[in-house]
Amino acid sequence: MKRKWQVPVSIILYILILAAALDFNLLRLIDIRLFLLLMVGTTVLTVPFYERNMNRRELRYVFGKKALEAGFIQSFLILFVGLQNAADGKEILSEVAMSFRPLLYGFCMQVIFSEKLEDPAAVQDKTDAEKAEDGLDYTKRFQPYGLTKRELEIAGLIAEGKTNGDIASVLYISETTVKKHVSNIFEKTGVARREELVRIALGRKEK
Repeated sequence: MKRKWQVPVSIILYILILAAALDFNLLRLIDIRLFLLLMVGTTVLTVPFYERNMNRRELRYVFGKKALEAGFIQSFLILFVGLQNAADGKEILSEVAMSFRPLLYGFCMQVIFSEKLEDPAAVQDKTDAEKAEDGLDYTKRFQPYGLTKRELEIAGLIAEGKTNGDIASVLYISETTVKKHVSNIFEKTGVARREELVRIALGRKEK
């Protein structure tokens, strides 16, 4: 598993390599005021997507995506204002170059905060493909019980021995949501314990 510090360190290292290769002053990329404005903008854009039952991974993913959006908005406005106030051609080129700093900050934040997250649908498709190759597509055993697509996914993960916390992480939903689905699955399949779901997945009769 990747360590959390590896991603920001790799980004900084690559920027240092580019600075040396292109022979430009790295300090010109740093503007604390612009970075703080980006953080404020990212927070503002994240608020409408925040839900009380969101887990940390979901929140990190949204925050990373909104950081990039905030970078685009901020860069555009800085560029717009800078071009309006520029007096000559040389100053205009300088304004254009410096206007892209928030976009760089936002992109770096997106990579840092979203690096462990993937599209949940893509993750599930990959998991289903791997199960099919191994002959372990447990969800087929639950299809006669009228489960929804999400309930089939969760029943299959339970059959693999995953806890509610594990399932929440895999599907990027809250544990509260998982518990509700598990309760529905128990009701539809007529079982009271996870062990009984495993027996259904394995095609074994109740002893």
